[in-house]
Amino acid sequence: MTNDTSTLSPARSGEVRPELVDAMIRLRPGGLAWRRTFPGRLEQVSRARRFVRFLLEDSPLGDDLEQIAAELAANAVVHTSSGELGGTFIVEVTRKPEIVRISVYDCGWGGTPSFKQRKEDELAERQRGLVIVSALASRVGFRGTQAIGHAVWAELLADPRSIC
Repeated sequence: MTNDTSTLSPARSGEVRPELVDAMIRLRPGGLAWRRTFPGRLEQVSRARRFVRFLLEDSPLGDDLEQIAAELAANAVVHTSSGELGGTFIVEVTRKPEIVRISVYDCGWGGTPSFKQRKEDELAERQRGLVIVSALASRVGFRGTQAIGHAVWAELLADPRSIC
């Protein structure tokens, strides 16, 4: 049995053809999704970042998505009860051919996420995480409440020529 691969772009040694990755992702309606729960401690933010890097190693968006995951995870630990004794946060990566979404789930309480920088915080060194996320992402948002927790998410277009 032979396969005609003449329409596929050539791959360099060790590289994965993007069209093959997209074909595999399309096999699962709704794309692919991975989740991992982390203890709610600051040193776990780098592990969450490595988790995203591992999953998106072949993606040209990997660096931005890794940064987004780190910012969202840090916010969960610092600004919600995820950072308290016994707290956790969950990182979820959803990959479709058109978009990649990073979601971080927290344990609630703390502040309500805001992606806009307040005028008085323009020169502040802290509290810029969600502003950075908003600048890197195509779309951002959150759902949930103080009582049950939040899912804070950011999406990047997998193909910059795509329009949502």
